[in-house]
Amino acid sequence: MRAPCNRSRLATGMAIVLFLAGAVTAHADDLDHASDYAPGQGWNLPGTDIGIGGYGALSFRNFEDEVARFAVDDISLFLHWESEGRLRAFAELGLETPLVETTSGHFSSQTYVALERAYLDYVYADSLNLRLGKFLTPIGRWNVIHADPLVWTTSRPLITEQAFPTNATGIMVFGNFPMFGHAVDYSVYGTVGSEWRPNPDLDPFSEAYGAHLSTALTPNSELGVSLVSFEQRSSVGERRKLVGLDYVWSRDRYEISAEAAYRFSDDGSLFDEKGLFVQGVVPLSTRLYAVGRYEFYDPAGSDGDLNLWVWGLAFKPNPALVLKLEARTGGGRSARAPESVQASVAFLF
Repeated sequence: MRAPCNRSRLATGMAIVLFLAGAVTAHADDLDHASDYAPGQGWNLPGTDIGIGGYGALSFRNFEDEVARFAVDDISLFLHWESEGRLRAFAELGLETPLVETTSGHFSSQTYVALERAYLDYVYADSLNLRLGKFLTPIGRWNVIHADPLVWTTSRPLITEQAFPTNATGIMVFGNFPMFGHAVDYSVYGTVGSEWRPNPDLDPFSEAYGAHLSTALTPNSELGVSLVSFEQRSSVGERRKLVGLDYVWSRDRYEISAEAAYRFSDDGSLFDEKGLFVQGVVPLSTRLYAVGRYEFYDPAGSDGDLNLWVWGLAFKPNPALVLKLEARTGGGRSARAPESVQASVAFLF
């Protein structure tokens, strides 16, 4: 009895998503023709060094044994400033889930104004720069790419958000240097104390020291390594250490990416956490792509591990807009990743 209902919800959800996507595309085209504005490039305030940009995301989600819902998931605003000298500043403010509508006809608002990033950079040289403030934790690739229009699926791999806090407030030193004929990008960071405006649904760092290194293996591929030792607010006294690898290969619009992480706990192996994902993208036409992802995730405790599959399509009418449709299987009735059908429109502005 559930399948016809799900198909009806999916059809309704996709109709609304496509209508909204058409409206966003038309509006972007109007702006593009009417001014020098290019979708996804943001605006510069006249007479200033301040730039404004951002992104938005609209979604349809139908999780196993839950009421399907439509939502305005995220509206994020980027503010950036660059002086004539060595200083640069950046901030990202997000209005998360400002509107939710379920297929039962119930509207609600779960609005939360998030401070995703707010930092000041001192740009000394390619090899040495200093960042102070709140930034995305440089673990793997997915977390630092961050924006919905820049990733291929509506859902996020579990290992990229549940094994570590996604933001940190503190200090970072970053840059690149040559080694054995290759350029190595690095970031070394530390944080002690409270996070600036933490998301109430997440468990922030209370202390963390880490590093991320990445280098090109070939002209089309890159390998990264993450190392971090940390404590979190809800488990002060439990020292955790995470080791991670990330990889990406792309050529002629084909892409393979992967991340793996193992988080050790000083409280014993029962509290260790590990996982990985491997994702492939294949172009089907000029603007349409097929996406497939396998995930393995073994959370701390005795919940048992998960083996998930995500199959989907991504349509890119232009570089600033992407429509996504996907199905996730293998999670069963798991609260962490239930089986689902999801769709979304994500756009840069």
